Amino acid sequence: MNSNPQLNNILELKSSYEQIRLEQLALCDVLEEIADSLPYNVDEQICIHTAKTIVPLIKRAHKIERENLFPLLQNNEKCAANLTAITEKIKKEHKIDEYNAEELAEILLSYGTGQPSHSAEATGYVIRGFFESLRRHIEFVHEIINPVLQHKSTN
Repeated sequence: MNSNPQLNNILELKSSYEQIRLEQLALCDVLEEIADSLPYNVDEQICIHTAKTIVPLIKRAHKIERENLFPLLQNNEKCAANLTAITEKIKKEHKIDEYNAEELAEILLSYGTGQPSHSAEATGYVIRGFFESLRRHIEFVHEIINPVLQHKSTN
């Protein structure tokens, strides 16, 4: 490993960020598969597994953004002035995302136990709304943070 501790921290952050990004994108793919399988081909085990993992994954991703990525942006002279307001807005949106993840987990659990709490149409709408919003969020954060991480890891 590199002997520069600051560079090591950036490389670890870059790795953690990429891992959580890929996990979230995989979650979106699973949610899309569940939505596509409604109403007759729902895999109950996938619903249960997804219900149990969605909230912890979203909270972990938000924690990495809040505690590591956003401070990195705010400490970057070229980015700080423009991005402070944006990162504050995203932090507020995190609360809504986490609430929606909890609601979706309950719906998925109901399908996983064979006792759906919502119609297939409503469930599909909720699932698609969630994963489409999450994909947009992931892409937006990636467009902001990736250039900074690339720059920091090469300097």
